Amino acid sequence: MTEAESPATSLFLDANVLVSAAWKEGAEIAALWRMKNVRLITSSYVMGEVLRNLPRIDQAERLRVLMRSVEVFTLEVFQEFDASFPLPLKDRPVLAGAIAAGADHLVSGDKRHFGPLYGKVIQGVRITSPPELLSLLRQG
Repeated sequence: MTEAESPATSLFLDANVLVSAAWKEGAEIAALWRMKNVRLITSSYVMGEVLRNLPRIDQAERLRVLMRSVEVFTLEVFQEFDASFPLPLKDRPVLAGAIAAGADHLVSGDKRHFGPLYGKVIQGVRITSPPELLSLLRQG
């Protein structure tokens, strides 16, 4: 199977990843947008948080350009998952969105809330930090 025939790796981007990519020109995480064979996804829920965290016009413009290649998934019904995972209520829709979108990875730099889940697979979605993901994709 050639690279063109292989299925894209689906990456569900948390708010901090999108904010980091738009925050300053040349941000390292913005390399995701230049990689081949990746599908970038987020949710309308996540976008609400992103928009509250980009105060400058140049950042909003970078976000607008980046979002041209990101699918925005709307989670119509919030499906519960195993409550034993240590996630605050505000972060549960992020994980639920990644699961519902069929993402391979939920990419989050939120070490406080998602850090304990890094490397774990929850209903088919691997929770991954941005540096780990970049390393995996570059090896790839």
